[in-house]
Amino acid sequence: MDTENRQALKFYKRRSKLIADYTRGEMSKREFILNNFQLAHQMSGPYVRVDSFEKALFNYQYYNCMAKHYSMLAGQCKKNKKNKRSYNHYSSLGNSFYEKKDGVVCRILELLNYEFIQAYPIRTDSKRLDNKLFEIVALRQKEAIFHSMSPKIRKILCDKGLFDINKRPSLISKYINDTY
Repeated sequence: MDTENRQALKFYKRRSKLIADYTRGEMSKREFILNNFQLAHQMSGPYVRVDSFEKALFNYQYYNCMAKHYSMLAGQCKKNKKNKRSYNHYSSLGNSFYEKKDGVVCRILELLNYEFIQAYPIRTDSKRLDNKLFEIVALRQKEAIFHSMSPKIRKILCDKGLFDINKRPSLISKYINDTY
């Protein structure tokens, strides 16, 4: 196993501990996002060559926590009307990271050969996310639950016969519906 894969596995283990801590109620969603952000920054950034599931999972988490972090900052700026420029900046950064995350989701699907995948729309408490957000579960991978609103990814999943149109609760609905 090369150094990059070892680094990804090390991240994966630390991430599992954060998930367990959050699930047990030992931290809020906001604290989880901040801890995940710090964990991602301790690593050397996203991988350029994504040739394994572990690297792809790291990149997904990296982009996801960056997107959530900057979206959280944008939300704080939105409360103060004087910070419109900062709001636009952070919001743009968040959206850019969400787009990169969706690119990684496509790569994950390719790496898994579109096998043992479930995808479906999820129920949310958020009006903004309702009827847009869907969940992708890699059934043979531990803690491999991904989310997207990308029409492109939804189409790929539908074309491959992997998307169930029936809305379900998320496997991690507490996390999805917890505000930050």
